Amino acid sequence: MVVRAGLGGAEATEEQLAAEIEAIEGRPRQDCDPVDGIVRIRELQHQAQGVDRLDLYQRTRVIEADMLGRQGDLAAAGRILHDVQAWAATHSHPHLLTLSHWQLAILFGQLGDATSMLEHAVRAMESVNAIVPEASPMLRARCTMALADAYGDAGDFAAARDRYAEAERLAIALPEVHARLIILNNLAYTECQAGELGAATEAADRLLALIDHHGFPLDDSSRDTIAKVWLATGRHAEAITLLHSSNEEFDNQYEEANSVASCLVTLAEAYRMAGDLVQANAALDRCRALCEQRGLASVGLEAQQLKAELLGVAGLFEEAFTTHKAFHAASMRLHSAQRDARARVLQVMYETEEARQAGELARQLAVRDPLTGLYNRRFVDTELPLLLHRTAETGTSLSVAVLDLDHFKRINDTCSHEAGDKVLRTVADLITARAQTLDGAFGARLGGEEFLLVMPGVDGVAAAAEMSALRQAIRQHDWHPITGDLPVTTSIGISDSSRGHGTVADMLREADMLLYESKANGRDRVTSAPRP
Repeated sequence: MVVRAGLGGAEATEEQLAAEIEAIEGRPRQDCDPVDGIVRIRELQHQAQGVDRLDLYQRTRVIEADMLGRQGDLAAAGRILHDVQAWAATHSHPHLLTLSHWQLAILFGQLGDATSMLEHAVRAMESVNAIVPEASPMLRARCTMALADAYGDAGDFAAARDRYAEAERLAIALPEVHARLIILNNLAYTECQAGELGAATEAADRLLALIDHHGFPLDDSSRDTIAKVWLATGRHAEAITLLHSSNEEFDNQYEEANSVASCLVTLAEAYRMAGDLVQANAALDRCRALCEQRGLASVGLEAQQLKAELLGVAGLFEEAFTTHKAFHAASMRLHSAQRDARARVLQVMYETEEARQAGELARQLAVRDPLTGLYNRRFVDTELPLLLHRTAETGTSLSVAVLDLDHFKRINDTCSHEAGDKVLRTVADLITARAQTLDGAFGARLGGEEFLLVMPGVDGVAAAAEMSALRQAIRQHDWHPITGDLPVTTSIGISDSSRGHGTVADMLREADMLLYESKANGRDRVTSAPRP
């Protein structure tokens, strides 16, 4: 099939169209000019629509989103990626799912949202692993590096280190070396952040050696990373020499300007550490002018903080205090702007199935206990009144059991708090297993070692039998690997709707009283209210 190459262009086959898109996807991102490139991408979009190749059209939209994001238009990039992901999910297109998750990981990294960045990086890896060996080595390396970056931003440096090593193994097989340069750059930065200066220096040295071996110019992102490593290891003069060769003449690109500004902040810090406050202030002044000109708020904030420190070192304490106050106010504004930006991106994405699932996940996290995964007190306070009201309306039964582990403090004190946490999680699993045998039942952690099991449709007699079985399951569980010779038992109090409780508070109060009756009578037992 034949398609038009664009306005006034020569004809191209469908196969040539697909080949050009694949070639653009495979290029190093820094080789694709985000301004001029969008013009060509939109021509390719028109061609793909003309031959009804919606898969190719969606792939060009991912490239467009990347270019918009590199120019700083994150809301527009997020809107496109949400559309692409919805199309990919509907049409079961794993390649596009991989691309969209990978780009969303990058986007949320730019927004400073480490949690969402990690979530999408993980899902990108899951998607790319599902299409191996069809996935290109470049795409696999990119997804692996995105996951490494996400782990690093989340502070899991060991996981980041493993993923960078895997990404580099994949990148070595690629015909071009730019992917390895980025991996080594990000590895050096992450190791520096982790305080592993030996590993950071090794990665920086390998990065320089690879650049020198292939005769590449040193880009400002790598220059900044290497200088940061050198500063951390006391090589101030070398860092200054390296940073002085940064190119302040650059095209009108957001990313490039950001890298130059970051180099200037690092240069100012290098001069400060070398004791040359005049040169440090000169570098900062150039940086702040560039940040104001290009709207580089994040780097500008770093510059303002360093300016306050320089004033303090110079003994100009009043000016330092004023500058620090301005820095603090700007920091608050920036954090607010970043929250707003994340909200805008999420808003345009929220209609997709993935976003709805993310919204459900957020709702679940708000009502779940982070240690055990059981529901928390907030959920109980919302759900239990509804269940009690429904019980009164329908004349059905409702029972609640409050459980408290016996001598739990002894486990924490004797074994460790880590062992105590394992006990709580295991008890939660046993409660969940019991709840799953009852229609509509659920467990909750009320706090500390106190749990709740809510049993709709279960009367007091049946609840007592269920709780006796749960008590036995907890007592008979093999606790030895966690607590050694210390037993784990529980005392339980049960209240049910036949007692005529008007409120949830009354019901829980009775269950609590019966629980302490179990404690008073020797622990490791179940106590129910007398039948009316």
